[in-house]
Order: sequence, then structure tokens, then C-alpha cells
Amino acid sequence: MENLNDFIREKGIILIVILGIGAIIFVKYSDRRSKNEREYLKFNGAFAIGEFTDRSYYSTNGRVSSVGFEYVVNSKKTTGADTRCWQDSPKASEVYIDDKKADVGDKFLVLYDLNKPKKSIIRLDYPIKDSSDFKKYVKEFEEMRKQK
Repeated sequence: MENLNDFIREKGIILIVILGIGAIIFVKYSDRRSKNEREYLKFNGAFAIGEFTDRSYYSTNGRVSSVGFEYVVNSKKTTGADTRCWQDSPKASEVYIDDKKADVGDKFLVLYDLNKPKKSIIRLDYPIKDSSDFKKYVKEFEEMRKQK
């Protein structure tokens, strides 16, 4: 009987180690994939003016889990949610976390995939007060893209 318990204990430890390694690989892969998607849109995405609509919170700790936004593509209103916009810059992180930094209706730059317009990110570090802000940001991104 002891041999059976030892066998189960050894296999259980091995299973826990394998599951732990698998979880680490999954998290690293999904984080890298998200960063690659953000980079793709940063250097290839089309531009739109997005309207901030909401913040979603984790129920367990009350921290922000995502922000919602709407933008128009080809005269069609599209909705988006971004869980990683805080990674773009320290300013974006501040706006993401602090609900006093962005109110419903505030406008920000949105980058979206021309082939799949629902695939989008909101740049909370690029607030838009008027059309001149939008034009300035588009020009800034286009210059950055040329230098890539």
C-alpha cells in the first residue's frame, strides 16, 4: 500500500510541475501575441476617433480589467474593448487606472485593422479634443512608420 501512495505522490508532483510549466508557457505566449497584435496595429493600422464608453472591473479586487470604446469605420459604428492599453505608455496606464482621467464621451485615437475593423486598440495616451489633435497624431504615426 505504501508503494501505491508513494507512486501517486510522485506522479502528482510531476503532474503539478507539468501543469505549472504549461501555465507559464500559455501566459508568455498570450502576452507575446497581444504585444505583436498591438505592434502590428501601431505600424499598420488605420486611424479613427474613438469615444470612451466604460471601464470594466474585476469583481474580486476592483481593479480595471478593460476599457470600452466606440468608433466609426465606413459610416458604421463599431465597438471595441481593450485589456492591454495600459502597456502603451505611463500616460496610458494612468488614464486606464484613474477614472478621473477619462470620462464617458472623451475621445482618443483608435488604431484598427482595415481587413478586420473589429480588431482594434485604443490609445489612451493620445486624447483628442478636436480634429487638429487627430490630424497631428495621424501625422506623428505616419512619420514613425516611415522610420521603421
